[in-house]
Amino acid sequence: MMVKSLFISFIILIVYNKAFTKLLEEENNFLSSQFNNEIPKKKRLIIKKDTKALLQKIMGDKYNKRIFSYWQKDNSTIWILNSIGKYKPITAGFVIQDCKIKSSHVLVYREQIGYEIKYPNFLLQFTDAELNSNMDLNIRVDNISGATLSVNSMERMAETSLLLNKLSDENTCNKN
Repeated sequence: MMVKSLFISFIILIVYNKAFTKLLEEENNFLSSQFNNEIPKKKRLIIKKDTKALLQKIMGDKYNKRIFSYWQKDNSTIWILNSIGKYKPITAGFVIQDCKIKSSHVLVYREQIGYEIKYPNFLLQFTDAELNSNMDLNIRVDNISGATLSVNSMERMAETSLLLNKLSDENTCNKN
């Protein structure tokens, strides 16, 4: 019995390690392409208690992540975020310039349906989006039939990336 549970644990560890390696590879490929193979040092933003409510307004009351990584070079900031689609996390990257989304990218999509959010026609909708005074996107994102939860997830991550960018660089994004 113990050998069987060790074997199962070993298999789970191998599968998890493979998935984590794929995620890191996708992140590094994305960062390399955005920063012309010169990836800047990773920075961290710690959400303080008073701004946690803003983040939870966007991501939901149960969202408790407090430390976020980002990369900044010149006037570009990249945020790589995760949000649950229907059952599994979606990993997306957002390039922010001048307090607006310059581009959005789906790095890893793990669901069986709704994969259309990876296509450029959908992702282009986020270009030049910014937060309004209600912490919502100032644009309307067209839904994709059968991918409503994935679309909602991308909208939440876009709003979150803009909010985090605003919190990390208050001098240039503190218009609202």
